[in-house]
Amino acid sequence: MKKTWKLILAGLLVATKAFGQEGDALPFTRIDRNPVTSAFAGAGAAYNGSAAYSAFGSAAMLPFFGGTLDAGVSYQRWAPGLSVSNNISVGAAYKIMPRLGLSLGYTLENGAAYEIYEGPGNPSGIFYPKNHVIALGVGIGITEMISAGVNVRYARDASAYGHIYGGVSADVFAGVQLSEALRITAGLSTLGTRVADSWAQPASVKAAVNWSPALPGDNALDVLADVDYYFSGNFSAAAGLQYAWRQMLFIRAGYRFASGKCVIPGHLALGLGIKFSGFRVDLSWLTASQPLGNTLNIGLGYSF
Repeated sequence: MKKTWKLILAGLLVATKAFGQEGDALPFTRIDRNPVTSAFAGAGAAYNGSAAYSAFGSAAMLPFFGGTLDAGVSYQRWAPGLSVSNNISVGAAYKIMPRLGLSLGYTLENGAAYEIYEGPGNPSGIFYPKNHVIALGVGIGITEMISAGVNVRYARDASAYGHIYGGVSADVFAGVQLSEALRITAGLSTLGTRVADSWAQPASVKAAVNWSPALPGDNALDVLADVDYYFSGNFSAAAGLQYAWRQMLFIRAGYRFASGKCVIPGHLALGLGIKFSGFRVDLSWLTASQPLGNTLNIGLGYSF
């Protein structure tokens, strides 16, 4: 097992150098759409308690998801300190067999409208920026312990008047469930085509862990950590914590460290969740960041 993981990591480092990039095109593809994991401030790729938005993350966790169907819709008010956008996301995951799961996700971003001009002092109308992301994923359990997942997404950027860009990217991950309490995933995130033959997408090598130590009674705890090394040379690390009571009430928190030009800046996140009879409501709030402060994400979901 150790030799296998060394070979995987060595291959990822080779890929990092082979596909090195200098900028970030379509940066909104790295925004966490999940109202559950966004409360971990960037951690959660190895979390198996929420699968609805896995088409945007690590599909390698799909085989380890305890249910059959997980679906959700969320509203996100993103980056009010920079240039606020109001985003709607939908996602669903379905395990068609115990070791095979499929996922689908879509996001519509509505940026702040602004006036356009034909010449100095001659306004010609209002432009409404809109970005789109559609993603498909599949997760396969190779054995009871080892899994693999692949996501493919198309993103379309129409945030600037007269300029529309698009690109395809993919996530490729391997996962290991060492026990019911410990899961690990590692792989490549957002490895994609260059946009307009110039700008590279924000690809990274990612590794994540989720540990769920046993607690007495109706209490449960998840400890999460994710790290990303971006091909642009940037780095981020996030840690998250979730306390659950009777799997009905959830309290979440997380902190993300990010280098200066990282596509998603560092921030603190807090969140709450309520689940009953398969239905759930989740909320995350980002703070301690000038551009991301007061970012909200609220979602409704259903699973069985």
